[in-house]
Formats: sequence, C-alpha cells, structure tokens
Amino acid sequence: MKSYLDLVGESAKVHKKKNRNTIICIAIAVCLVTAIFGMADMEVRTRKIGAIKEYGNFHVNIKNIDDETARLISNRADVAVSGWIHGVHNGMLKEKPLVVLGGEEAICYEMGIDIEKGHFPKKVDEALLDRQAMKQFDISLGDIVSVTLSEGRTDKYTIVGVYRDFANLKRKDSHGLILSNKRIREIAGNTDGSSYYVQFKKGANMRNAIDEIKAKFQLIDKQVSENIFLLALVGHSRDSYMVKLYMIAAVLFVLVLIAGVLMIASSFNMSILERVQFFGMLRCLGASKRQVKRFVLLEGINFSLKGIPIGLLIGTIIVWMSSGFLKYVNPTYFSDMPLFAISWPSIITGIVVGFLTVILSSLSPCKKASKVSPLSAVTGNTNQSNVPQSKTAAKTKHVRVDIAMGIHHAFSSRKNILLMTGSFGISIILFLSFSVLVNFMHQGLKPLRPYTPDVSIVSKDNTCSLDMNLLNELKENSKIKHAYGRMFAYNIPITSKHCSSKINLISYEENQFACAEKQLTQGSIDKVEEGTDSALIVYSEDFTLELEDSITLKLPSGEKKIKIGGILSDSPFDSTSGTQTVICSEKLFRELIGERGYTIIDMQLEKGANDETVSWIRSLTTSQMQLSDQRQSNEEGKAVFYSFAIFIYGFLLLIASITVFNIINSINMSVTGRMNQYGVMRAVGMSGKQLQRLILAESGTYVICGCLLGCVLGLPLHRLIFNSMITSRWGLEWQFPFTALAVIIVLSVVATFLSVIGPVKKINKMDVVNVINAQ
Repeated sequence: MKSYLDLVGESAKVHKKKNRNTIICIAIAVCLVTAIFGMADMEVRTRKIGAIKEYGNFHVNIKNIDDETARLISNRADVAVSGWIHGVHNGMLKEKPLVVLGGEEAICYEMGIDIEKGHFPKKVDEALLDRQAMKQFDISLGDIVSVTLSEGRTDKYTIVGVYRDFANLKRKDSHGLILSNKRIREIAGNTDGSSYYVQFKKGANMRNAIDEIKAKFQLIDKQVSENIFLLALVGHSRDSYMVKLYMIAAVLFVLVLIAGVLMIASSFNMSILERVQFFGMLRCLGASKRQVKRFVLLEGINFSLKGIPIGLLIGTIIVWMSSGFLKYVNPTYFSDMPLFAISWPSIITGIVVGFLTVILSSLSPCKKASKVSPLSAVTGNTNQSNVPQSKTAAKTKHVRVDIAMGIHHAFSSRKNILLMTGSFGISIILFLSFSVLVNFMHQGLKPLRPYTPDVSIVSKDNTCSLDMNLLNELKENSKIKHAYGRMFAYNIPITSKHCSSKINLISYEENQFACAEKQLTQGSIDKVEEGTDSALIVYSEDFTLELEDSITLKLPSGEKKIKIGGILSDSPFDSTSGTQTVICSEKLFRELIGERGYTIIDMQLEKGANDETVSWIRSLTTSQMQLSDQRQSNEEGKAVFYSFAIFIYGFLLLIASITVFNIINSINMSVTGRMNQYGVMRAVGMSGKQLQRLILAESGTYVICGCLLGCVLGLPLHRLIFNSMITSRWGLEWQFPFTALAVIIVLSVVATFLSVIGPVKKINKMDVVNVINAQ
C-alpha cells in the first residue's frame, strides 16, 4: 500500500456484506429521486403533447395589430415561430356547418393542422379539408367544392390536401376549410378579427417577453391572450390556481429530497457506528483525527460511486417502463413520446442528492470515528465510551424483559432514533401528500365518468324540441348501450336571500341521478329525484347559495319557488360567470317550464359499435338537429387520464415499495450493528424466541415512532394540499384519508415483521462466540 487510504479498498473487500446494505440504501434513495422526478418530467412532456394537440403549440396570440407590428414581433430573438391565422364567419358545405379560416403555413402546422395527404394551399383557389368531410361527402384530392359563406357569397376551391380531424369539429358536427393567407385576407378585407400567434424559443423568459411586447407596442390586456395550459407546463403561468400548483409541486419536490437524504444518512450513520472499534485501531496504528475523517469521507464517496449508478439505472428503467406502457395503451395519442428518453433533470438531481447526502452524512460519523481513543479500541470498550448510551436501565416493571430491552435499545442513541424515525416518517408523509393527486385526477379529468356520452343529438336552437319517440327508437338499437335525454332552460332569472342572479335549469332521469351521487358533497339526491320541489346546484367559484336555501324562479308563467336539496362538486356542463347550474327531475322541470321534449339526447355505444352505427343515428336527425360525435375527444381525454393515472399510481407504488425496502434494509443494518450484543445475550441464557421478541420490539419502536411522526406531520400537510388543489377549485371538503393511511401503515408493519425473520434465523444458526466477535 502506498497510502493509508488504500485501506478503504481492503476494508471494502472484507466487509462486502455489510457494505452491501449501505450501497443498497444509497441506490434506493437515488432510485426514488430519479424515478419520481423522471416520471414527473415524462408526465409534463405528455401533458405538453396533449395541450399542443388540443390548444395549439403557441404561447400567446395577439389581436388587432398591423403587419408592421407583427413583423417587429417576429424579429425578436426569443421568438421561434410566429404567424397570422385569420378567421371569417362560418359557412356551409353541402348543408353542413363549415369553419373557414386561413393563415401562414408555419404557424398553421404548429396549431395542429396535420396534413395527411397533399400540401398546404399556396394559390388563392386552393384549400385544405378535414378527413371526415372528405369521407362523408365522397370528395377526392383535386375535386372542386362550392362553399357558401355566411354573408351569402359562394366560392369554389380545389382541394389540394387533407388534414387530420379535430375532436371539437366532430363534437359540433361541423367541418373545417383551410385557405392560404393571401386568400383569407382577400375575404376578410383587413386584419380585424385576426390573431397573430407567437411561439417562444425553448429556455426564453416568456413572462418577461410577453410583458415587454405589451409595453413596447402599447397593447391592452384584451388584445393579448395566453395559452394558459402550455405556459403552466413550462412554469410561466400567472394564473392564481396554477401558482398554487407550483407551490405544491415545490413542497413535494422538497419532501422527495428530504426522504432521500434521511434514507442515506440513517444507513451511513449506522454503518460507521458499528465499526467504531476499527477506527480506534487505526488511531492505535498512528492515524491522526484528520486522517480518520478523510478515510470515512473517501469510504462514503466509494459507496456513492457504486450505489448512485445502480439507483440511476433502476429509476430510469422505471420511467422507460411507464412511457412504454403509455405507448402500448394508446399508440396514436402517445406516438410522439420517446420510448427510451433520458430525463436529464432526474439524472442530475439523483446524482446531486446521492453525492451531497453522503458527504453531508459523513461529517458526523467522521467526527465520531476520529474521537475514538486508542485505549478504548485496545480494551474493547468502544461501545461504552464512544457510542451514546442511555443513562437509565430498561424498564421491566410492566413489560417482559426482552421487549423492554428492545425498546431500550431503540432509544439508547438519540441520533439513531431520530434518523430512523425520520426515515420511516417521511415515507408516510410522502405517501399521504402524493395521494391527494388521485383526488385531483378524478376531479380534473372527466372522460371516464359514467355519464360521458359517445354520441349526442342536440337541438340546433337549444330548445326542448327533440321528441320522446326519438329517444325510444334509439334505445331499441342493440349497438346503443345507454340513451337518455335532458331538458335545458337557459338564463332563468332568480332571487334568493343572498342575491339575484341567473341559472341554467337542467333535467335528469334516474341513471343520471345515480351518476351524480358520486359528486354530491352536501344534501340528498333522493328528494330531488322524487320530483317535488327540490333541486341540486353545482358548486362554482362564484357560488353563493347554500343547502336548504329557497330560490324564486322568474318564469313567463309566473314566479315559482324551489329548494336547494343538494350540492354537487362538479357536472358535465359549462356555464358562464354569474350563471349557476341547477339540476332537477324531469317531473319538476315539466311543472316549472311546461316543455315535454328534450334539448339533448346522449348515447353510450357498445364496444362493437362503429361508424355505421353513427351513420344510422345521423339518418334519424333532421335539419333542426345536430349530431355531436365525441368519440375522438373521449379517446384523447382517456389518453390524458391514463397518462396521469400511470404516473400518480406509479408515484404511490414507488413510495410504498421504497418504504418497504427502506424498513427492511434499515432494520437489517441495525441488527448487524448490535450483533455482538445479541451474542452476549445468548451467552447469558437468552433463547431464540426472546431474542426475536427483543429485535421485533426494537424494530417496532422505530416503525411506531415513524408512523406517529408521519401522521402528525403528514395529515395536516395532506389537508393543506387538498384544500389548495381540490376544495378551492371544486368545493369538496377534506375527508380523513383512511384508505391511504391504512395502506402505508399496514405495509410498514408487515415490512417490520418480515425484516426480523432473516436476521434472527442468522443469529440463531451462528455460534455464540462468532456472534460476540462479529464485526
């Protein structure tokens, strides 16, 4: 050996099994950080794909500016792509509604105009048409179509390209015609009503850029519209709710880092403590305190060099498996997601957490090892002189001796109990905090709700003009799983003791009431379903009414009163600000409004249903009806839901697994560190069963303290996150998370019992002398 530090390698060869536990713990902590941050990174990428497909790949659009202003904005160094998109009044194509718009090719591509065949229109008489229209009207590339605009003029265009369907066009039973920028300007006459879309470069300070553009060109807020969802995903949104989500993400970020730090610190601390005598022997051989500190620090770095790559590899594989599953579940929606992508933020975070934690964790053991006196090492009294000992004996008055000794061992080292308790407690806190995301997912994403229709027939003028016979005919089709109608009455003035406002009154039948049961936060649905004088109201941000309040409806037939019998957290219906949604039975609706027909008929199709079924449904409609095909939007929504579900449940499964491994590994190391003490106990007559109870009592103490700490800190944090994410948005009151808490506590208890079995068997099989001399 050329240096005393070469002993680090020799020591590692001798203590392979003991060092393996420390390396595993470092790998687990790094895996936790890498996997969670990697999955979060992949989820952000997935949500960006979804946001781009639904809203377009732009960050801001600006209205009512001239060409010179647009040119100056496009020349900014932080602008990647920009261009005009002009919209005109809706037209008609073969008696079907037609959205006519046009713009510059580059920005149209970013807005989701995905050309499947042909090319973007270059001449004034060329156009793109959606795939659904091409199929429905049997149009081919090169055909000339006649389009009637809303002002009555008729134009003819040659179809030079086909673009992929938009879900919102299918939902509205309309089609889209895309023209060149030159032609759309000729039709529009000027830039009024047009928008200039801007996409900033990656890494640009988008917030400052938007403020600079507004200030430089003296734009008012109404002229500048932001793509809130896309800006939120890149961390540049100022929306108040998004700011709350950023803060919650920061809290979860810190919790994950703390979990990794405590796992590594606890493991490394025990690894050093069990070899205090070894460091004392180094002092006997002439090593200085400074040399011992360097030895421990280098040993920790060596552990990191082995544990960190393993953790990074396992964490990355977990992320790849999640991404691969998404591509398998919905290859169309997630085709753009890279299968073997490297998440550099997670890799860098894992490396930093691994090295930094080990170095920080080494500082205290370094001092402890350097303070071991040579005399203590020679006499073998290192445990008594250097390891913190309790000043009182084990209390055996009310409990068995072996159990009392186990509890006493757990509390004998203050630092050890704090690290072990903190390590177990932070896992429970993490699990409870991430479990709120499950509620957020179910509230925020609706496509899997039982009431979500595949196809709907809607009255064009939003009146109750759909006959009940049409509903009965639809129900007879075997390809239609469910069909149900709803009546609507819009903007009804009401008065209550709180204020005067407007409501949208909507009818439900028994199946829809059954679905609404899950969204009920207060009151009862039974009385409302009976159709007497009660109704449900949907919570909103401008919510003013309370349970049992009476409201007076000002109807053409006179004033009528109803009571609020229940409050729903959510509903499938959108409403404008200041207008609340009220739901009642069909019986009460007819008594109040007097209408007997439906405004909309929703249908859910059987799995075997296809476009032929939709064509048959379309054949039943008249010119006064509109068919809304929501299958594509539902599929896209399901894809978003599945992606979110995989990552959220993946987080919880990963945290639960890490908790189990951490408990087993930590307790194994604790038992290994006290091996010689257990040998002495066996030498003085302790049986194997007593030894098992002792170790179980010590391990149970760590877990019980960890569970208590996790509950004391985790439950208030769970409530805080729930109120910020759920209550403020949907009005759902916080409820005690019995399921999440039971799952993580049961896992901790089971892991504790499992962790004791192996070490006890090992000690019972070993010779007493070997156990006493174990190092």
